[in-house]
Amino acid sequence: MLFFMLKAFTLSLLLALSLLPLSSCFVLPSQPTFELVALWGSPQSPVLAAPGSVSLPLYVSVTNLGPVTAYDFKATLKATNPLQPVKGESQNLSVELPALPAGDSASLVGYFNVSPSVQAGVYNESVFLEYKLGNQSFSQTMQVQVPILGEPNIELAGFSYTPIRIYPGYPYAQLDVYLVNSGTATASDVSVNLNTSYPAYPAYNGSTQELIGYLPTGQVAKLSFLIALYNTTKALNTSFVLSVRYNEAQYKRFSIPFQEYPKAVIQVVDVYEPTIRVGDSADYVTITVKNVGGAAAQFLTFTMLVSNVFSPSIPSSENPLLALQLVNASVGTLEPGEEANITYVIQVNPNIQSGVYPLILVATWRQAGSSAPFVQEISLPIHVQKSVLGQVEQSLTSVTTNPLFVFETLLVVVLIVLIAVIAVRLRRKG
Repeated sequence: MLFFMLKAFTLSLLLALSLLPLSSCFVLPSQPTFELVALWGSPQSPVLAAPGSVSLPLYVSVTNLGPVTAYDFKATLKATNPLQPVKGESQNLSVELPALPAGDSASLVGYFNVSPSVQAGVYNESVFLEYKLGNQSFSQTMQVQVPILGEPNIELAGFSYTPIRIYPGYPYAQLDVYLVNSGTATASDVSVNLNTSYPAYPAYNGSTQELIGYLPTGQVAKLSFLIALYNTTKALNTSFVLSVRYNEAQYKRFSIPFQEYPKAVIQVVDVYEPTIRVGDSADYVTITVKNVGGAAAQFLTFTMLVSNVFSPSIPSSENPLLALQLVNASVGTLEPGEEANITYVIQVNPNIQSGVYPLILVATWRQAGSSAPFVQEISLPIHVQKSVLGQVEQSLTSVTTNPLFVFETLLVVVLIVLIAVIAVRLRRKG
């Protein structure tokens, strides 16, 4: 009996519902389906991110696959490790649209650093979606895969020195270094430091440090380092260490050889000088020089520097311009171990005091492969004595100022006078 009563009630209810208007029926609306894609850079110019990458643009697209339009649409990316927003950027990215029709996409773009402590791989990030269908609100959380698959790799592509040949005594040289990123991702925060060793040192504070910043894949960066060199006489060979740091935690070190080429070194082995006096007009000074270096001195020339003590001797009947020729002495080529003699005829200033004065010579020469002439200064100590007249005056001065000599002189004069007086008296008596 109860079964029949329930069946009759169900039929009555269905009949009543069938008589209601269609709009009064409750129908669950269809919901859209979304697709999320993340890439670095932009769809037109994508790049690969790597552990330690900095300030890279992250592009996330949210596409409505349909079948209906999502209204009051909002998408929010909640960034977590290994994504680190750059300074001034929010931790979360969001976009709001009044409507997102089926087939359309919404984009989220922000700049992030990638933690240098993570491994290369694909990392999931959460995107929170909110939208409306009619009077109903919906929300859902989806995962988007963020690829961190790149790996920068900086290599030393080459190096060169200016000048090409470096000799002992050169004050400065420039090292040009070429670095290339042969990896699959842009290298960020690239800093380079050149560690020099003797006989080189930084020309100034910071001359061996460079900051590149970014080095994209396949690009070459040229760096120039100015180095100073100690003035050594022998050629020295060593190596420098080029340290490269990038993506915060990656290091590379490269060894760069440094080579000096041997040069000629001029040394005075003998000086022949006569007795040189103040006011002399033609004294011959002969100097023997030797090449004690490791290379030939070509076109070797010595130039006497005229001073207020020494100058080239020029006869009064000659042209004064002849002095330009007399101060230079050409040797030609002086091979290692060879000696040569050079002679200067000098005159001495008559207004100086006796003593030791330097005779300055400047040697200049060239070597094969050198870009500039070599210069070496030679100082010769020359003893200048008093003139003959000066020595006589000095003797008279020293004599007249000696009390004992004055007494002896007066005694001799007195004796001479007494002898003369006695001789006169004896003549008168005779």
